[in-house]
Amino acid sequence: MSKVFLDDARNLKDKIKLSSIDVTITSPPYFDMKDYGHTNQIGFGQSYEAYLNDLQKVFKDVYDATKESGSLWVVIDTFKRDGAVVPLPFDFVREISKTGWKLQDIIIWKKDKTVPWSKKGATRKIFEYVLFFSKSNEFKYYSERAREITDLKEWWIRYPERYNPNGKSLEEIWEFSIPTQGSWGEGYIRHFCPLPEDLVRRIITLTTDEGDLVFDPFSGSGTVPSQAAFMEREYYGFELNPEYLQMFESYLEANLVTRLDSYRASRITLDENEFKKKIIDLRILKYGRVLAKKMKSSGINVQKMFTKHSEEPLNKKHDIAAGHYLLLIEPNNTSLTDADIITVINEIISVPPLSKFGISSKFLLSRNLDEFAELLPDNELFIYSHNNTHQFVAKPSASNSFIYSTIAVNINEEIYRNTK
Repeated sequence: MSKVFLDDARNLKDKIKLSSIDVTITSPPYFDMKDYGHTNQIGFGQSYEAYLNDLQKVFKDVYDATKESGSLWVVIDTFKRDGAVVPLPFDFVREISKTGWKLQDIIIWKKDKTVPWSKKGATRKIFEYVLFFSKSNEFKYYSERAREITDLKEWWIRYPERYNPNGKSLEEIWEFSIPTQGSWGEGYIRHFCPLPEDLVRRIITLTTDEGDLVFDPFSGSGTVPSQAAFMEREYYGFELNPEYLQMFESYLEANLVTRLDSYRASRITLDENEFKKKIIDLRILKYGRVLAKKMKSSGINVQKMFTKHSEEPLNKKHDIAAGHYLLLIEPNNTSLTDADIITVINEIISVPPLSKFGISSKFLLSRNLDEFAELLPDNELFIYSHNNTHQFVAKPSASNSFIYSTIAVNINEEIYRNTK
């Protein structure tokens, strides 16, 4: 099924079935700036109106060939002509919106390898636009797959409730280096401006499943179809330059097996699992500490606490983990029954901040230190103070032993501050 055609994208209807494409990722030919060596090509030698008209026709055909759940991602930029900026991205949006495409988002692709100078009246160009369109309102978009666990502020340690266990949500600025000549090995890239592999990989991850069809009507050096193949997707493409096509096919043949192995090994990385576990551990521990503080404000003093992960079912849709809490209540709280205290606890956890932690909690109360100690499990316990639940106490004492837990967290914030 997968193939890059040595053909003009304007012949798309002759090669690709209606409603078969899951995602299109492309960068159209530059307008009248680069000669790709083919007569009647889109861009070079055309008027601006003819150029936009041809793009509209191509992306109308792409629209017809796309599934209702499909999407379109276009990397495109402004340019200067006759001393003034031409807003090509916005003209492009206007023209292809007439064909049915719905603009969903505008991403800024920040490039860290650009021409190191600027001209009068213009700053140095360090970004391009990535326009994200959908065919319908039911488009595929798996934001949870592309969350970031690197370059987080150190605040995630003290405020784990603010961070999704799967990582930081994507932002509207994406930073990827421009591939350099030969960066794919053996001098492979000789294209005017190839797309970064990581950018294409992110879009494929966000908008497709394995086995889906990825398309690029202007394939160039083949970044899009190659990444589709490396991620167990099908692909179609069009390319007018036979040299580019031959380079792509040779590169794919030489690298497909190893890149597939790498992809399969990285579907879920150890780092992602470790980060998720740390966020959940931190939330369960901090939940208990914040609860005790809120209870004290209500006149109920918690002397000590034990907490652990629980296998109880989750209570709410957005809960991420369950925690079991044993609370040692100060004996002078005799005016309140256990039922009264549980009522207060339920009131506290039903509102922010604790309602935002995503913890399904179960509570057991004790009013006697000896009974509390007997209820503790025999396995190794880690002890935390009243003020710190991200680093267990190395030398416990009567003054710093507040939370006892089977959960071991020992995070040095300075490491995260110093490596940013």
